Amino acid sequence: MSEQKDRDRTRLVRGARQVLAGDMVRPSPDPWAMHTGTFPFSPLQRNYLLIVLALLIIGILLVIFTTLNIATIVFFLLALALIGGWLVF
Repeated sequence: MSEQKDRDRTRLVRGARQVLAGDMVRPSPDPWAMHTGTFPFSPLQRNYLLIVLALLIIGILLVIFTTLNIATIVFFLLALALIGGWLVF
């Protein structure tokens, strides 16, 4: 009975070692790492730029079609996003 437990335990330990030391283990992608593809920014940086661009376009459209008072809210959010850009870039 003891030998059976030892064999099972040895098999489990070997399986754990194979999983931990196997070729299938890949590090998770780093959102802060520089991307080497055709687009020189990481996905996090790309999303940041798209959000900033969207806020700028919405703010300009609000200035054109409404008053500056309403657009001030969007421009304030844009200013916060630009300050937050120090963390992204």
